[in-house]
Amino acid sequence: MVSKKIRKSKLLIEYIKFLRDYQGSSEATIDIRQRFVEPFLLSLREIGQPSKLFRLSPQIIHDYIITTATPLHRASKKHLTSSIRSFLRFAHINSYLKRDLIEAVPVITTRKLDRLPQSLSWKDVQKLLEMPDRNTPIGRRDYAVLLLLIRYGVRIGQATSLKLQDIHWQEGVLYFPGCKQGNAIHLPLYKDVADALLNYIRKDRRNTEFQELFLTIKGLARPLSKHNHYYNNIKKYFVKANITSASKGSRLIRHSFASRLVNQQVPIKIIADLLGHRWIETTFIYTKVNVSQLRQLAREWPGGEK
Repeated sequence: MVSKKIRKSKLLIEYIKFLRDYQGSSEATIDIRQRFVEPFLLSLREIGQPSKLFRLSPQIIHDYIITTATPLHRASKKHLTSSIRSFLRFAHINSYLKRDLIEAVPVITTRKLDRLPQSLSWKDVQKLLEMPDRNTPIGRRDYAVLLLLIRYGVRIGQATSLKLQDIHWQEGVLYFPGCKQGNAIHLPLYKDVADALLNYIRKDRRNTEFQELFLTIKGLARPLSKHNHYYNNIKKYFVKANITSASKGSRLIRHSFASRLVNQQVPIKIIADLLGHRWIETTFIYTKVNVSQLRQLAREWPGGEK
């Protein structure tokens, strides 16, 4: 939980205002920056104040990054270093630091292909759909979300942020906005997905002014928080299904979706389009094909080797 002391920090408030008003950062970027800068300021204790930040040393920055980055996965390591650099830039521009300390942030090497991604057997993936109790509002909602993840391989944010206008019933098409610099995708509205969505909409959404498809269950219906990554909702079905894996979230389902397509020898261009990837290298990262396969599959990509 975020400390109230840090939340009210003048330094943090000014930094967020700097991101929003001076740099024009998106709310998603601001959320990431705040998530990594808050604990950094907390670790500084009394130094983490406007009048005392000048005492911040390169060694303190370096040691914090090395210690904090150790248990993080690749994406979080990148967010950590970029967020601290962003904050240090702000502090220098606003004269809280007498000199630019950005270079004190160490470069953390992150290898994209250093290990195989986890994936489940497709039998286990399908087993997850049997776990929600579809006689309850939360079960109907969770089933619909799981079905979107499993049938389309989309990211959890793309599923939970769907709006009613993204469902084109007559055309039989679902629209998923782009996510993480990826492409937006239009996919067929499968019958089982349409049935699950209609069942949830008719029984649980009730009459509401919100355009967001998925709403909260308890209390007054409202859109899911942007901070709700649905992890606990999905994890409980992994546990209920007795699926043993280190990861129990939506990313594992996405990896399993991509791996299944690779095993079925679906062309890499089609896989990339289905996953909404803008760059073919991103698809390689997800599927972890070997070097010889990369050379072969690259020929399928526009502009690739002939």
